[in-house]
Amino acid sequence: MKKNRKNHIWMVAFAALALSFFTCTPVQAHFPWLIIENGAIDANRPLKWVIGFGHRFPLSGFMNGEDLKDTVIFGPNTGDKTVVTALSGIQFTSPSPLTKEGGYVLAAERQASFFTKTTEGYKRQPKKGLKNVLSSGYYHSYMKAVANVGEVGGKVDTVVGHDLEIIPLANPLTLRPGDYLPIKVLLRGKPFKTEFLATYGGFSTENGVYAYAASTDKQGMGKIRILAPGAWLIKVNYKEAYKDPEMCDVESFLATCTFEIQ
Repeated sequence: MKKNRKNHIWMVAFAALALSFFTCTPVQAHFPWLIIENGAIDANRPLKWVIGFGHRFPLSGFMNGEDLKDTVIFGPNTGDKTVVTALSGIQFTSPSPLTKEGGYVLAAERQASFFTKTTEGYKRQPKKGLKNVLSSGYYHSYMKAVANVGEVGGKVDTVVGHDLEIIPLANPLTLRPGDYLPIKVLLRGKPFKTEFLATYGGFSTENGVYAYAASTDKQGMGKIRILAPGAWLIKVNYKEAYKDPEMCDVESFLATCTFEIQ
């Protein structure tokens, strides 16, 4: 297989670790995403990744794996999946090398948490029993990333079952700048009409600045124009009233999907 150029973003991310990891405040405005070391690897090599955390893609803080509920690698064949159980620390690898050529989907879910903003700061708990509450929410975060083993490409439209889910309908390995990536967004397994954002590494170093904004239709279908090579992120948010208003105000769902364009 033809080797990709070394992922510069991966190297810079670890160089920034000492400055960002320990200063990253886990408030609800931060969000996680998966950063795969190399989006296209040879067969019989392990998949390696970290979890970005913050506001700026791809460089911000890092999230510890102990905050995850689960992580699964879905292979190119139906039913081919590997559960990742070693989730402590900040750098992760597949339990064994990936042997089958084709498209892979790495999926992870963060443990859902209450966050409450008070006049004294943020509390990682529901608002019930707290004083001087300004706002409160229950937050879910779901992450996906696309990887390829070998040069065969293949489908990466695996539905993993997250409450809010972004599904790429084309393999990024086949795309180049100027092409469009079609996607589908599901909310609790059903097509979801919503706005979404996308950006790529190097577009901006400012918080919350994205390169692309669009919407899905009633069938949950949308598309993103690929503007540059490198690491990309798609982000979708959804909020609704929480079922018990004494505990918190809103329930928030966030989904990200990352991939690499050569």
